[in-house]
Amino acid sequence: MEALNLKKFFLKKENLALLDAIIALAGEPAAVLDNAGNLISGIQPAKKTSFYPINIEGKTVGQVSATASGKTAAENIAFILSYIAEARSMERSLADELLKKYKESNLLYNISDKIALCTEQADIANYIISDLAMIIKFERASIITHNEISNVFEILAFYDDGSYDETVFKFKKQAEQVEKINGKVFKSGRGEIINNIILSNARYHYSLMSAPLKTKEKIIGIINVFSFKGVQYAASDLKLFLAIASYTANSIEITRLYNAEKERVKELQKKNEEISAAKEIVVNENINLKQNLRQKFSPNTILGISEPIKQILDKINKIADIPSNVLITGESGTGKELVAKAVHYSGNRADKPFIAINCSAIPESIFESELFGIEKGIATGVDKRKGKILEADNGTLFLDEIADMPLAGQAKILRIIQDREVVHVGGSNPVRFNIRIVAATNKDLMKEIAKGNFREDLFYRLNVVSLNIPPLRERKEDIPILINYFLKITALKLGRHDIRCSAEAVRALASHDWPGNIRELENEIERAVALSISGDINIGDLSENILRLGQQRDHNAPDRRIMSIEEHEIMAVRMALESSRWNKTAAAKILGISREGLRKKMIKLGI
Repeated sequence: MEALNLKKFFLKKENLALLDAIIALAGEPAAVLDNAGNLISGIQPAKKTSFYPINIEGKTVGQVSATASGKTAAENIAFILSYIAEARSMERSLADELLKKYKESNLLYNISDKIALCTEQADIANYIISDLAMIIKFERASIITHNEISNVFEILAFYDDGSYDETVFKFKKQAEQVEKINGKVFKSGRGEIINNIILSNARYHYSLMSAPLKTKEKIIGIINVFSFKGVQYAASDLKLFLAIASYTANSIEITRLYNAEKERVKELQKKNEEISAAKEIVVNENINLKQNLRQKFSPNTILGISEPIKQILDKINKIADIPSNVLITGESGTGKELVAKAVHYSGNRADKPFIAINCSAIPESIFESELFGIEKGIATGVDKRKGKILEADNGTLFLDEIADMPLAGQAKILRIIQDREVVHVGGSNPVRFNIRIVAATNKDLMKEIAKGNFREDLFYRLNVVSLNIPPLRERKEDIPILINYFLKITALKLGRHDIRCSAEAVRALASHDWPGNIRELENEIERAVALSISGDINIGDLSENILRLGQQRDHNAPDRRIMSIEEHEIMAVRMALESSRWNKTAAAKILGISREGLRKKMIKLGI
């Protein structure tokens, strides 16, 4: 507690009047002096006088002098003034304490107000140091944070008023000492005060106060202040300093988390933009793909100038936009699937799914789940599937080789055509759908109905619109056009540019009956292009079957007769098997059917 200055205190008019009154009441000559012996009030006594001290908490702040006869009066005056001085000192101490508390509260309020909208850690640190100077004395201060990734300390904010010789921090010993103290504070999480640190050159000394930046979860750094002007930091200073350090730590951490979240949001926004851009690309690619599919499978891709082809194209244009079911018939290889796709991609369902199912290739045991879908968990390891029918919703479901569908499957297909709803295997809730069914077969369904192999009611459900694709032998005027088309795509596929077909080879190909129809012709052209040595396909580049049948036709021309469809099928299957050395998988590929379909056909034809 700082001693009371009596002279300064009694300079005030009201206080001096009080002092004069106290001396007058004593009735004896007396004088009040300060510690330096200066007269404050009363009459300066003679040399031979007695002095009586004015004390506050055992410390003399002045004295009362009097003659020997005025001893009692002097003692009373000294006692009264000691009491007044003590009371005044306590009053001032209380006022100082209140003022300090006000400054501390005001400091915290100002800090809170300033950093409320700060988004940068360095701004927070600078605000803290600038406001801290209003309540704690220092000439140098710093806020240091710990980088967890690199495990180093980084200066976030630094203050130096330049009022001292900076060379004091250039001494290695002092730098190591400060680093040691900071390390201790960071590790222990407790504040430190060290007063009167004497430097190695003995010319300077300083005081240091350091506090950890501690959040609820961890210590993120330290804050410290230095004084070179004789300041002695007290426990009360450290208490306030620790509170400010805690507030600083939480503010810095909140800002760090905020910035990290902001960066994460930016990254997410960037990813969203990338996803949106990718989505736009996919959408555009999807549109282009659909447009390409429209072009690829438009009626214009069905090549031919024959009258049957013209009638088919005209019929496709008429039925493209109607929802009626379509039944396509014709021999294997005549292009029934191409016609089905032309019906779909030339109509108003072109941008919707086209789902094709080969009915002869689906085992009867999984037929229902493949078409109708299945619920998850209906059997071990089974996941939920929509089924082909719902995959084709709003589009077209193409049922190829419909005549090979099991009778049990035919009954179920008939039911869903009638009800226009499907129930998953293992499910109970029917799901509505909107599909157009296009079916295809190379068999005579009326004969199959007569044999009991096909349901008559299903036939009439499917045969709303019928398209019969003529075999290639009945439209031979289309063969040169098809030869030219297959030459182009095969040459492009095999990298054989500018390849042509000689007139002799075209005549030989055009005169062939093509039991495998367009598929057989395509395979023949691909084989000839692949094996041709010169830039042209000559008669010698054609397969032995084409040449042998041509020679037999010329030799037996007078006795030539028209073969039945079954005979053509037997010939096509045998040729495919012979050319593939009886490899059923390869033969099925040549014929354009599945291996299972070839197996059934061989049984049926007795091969």
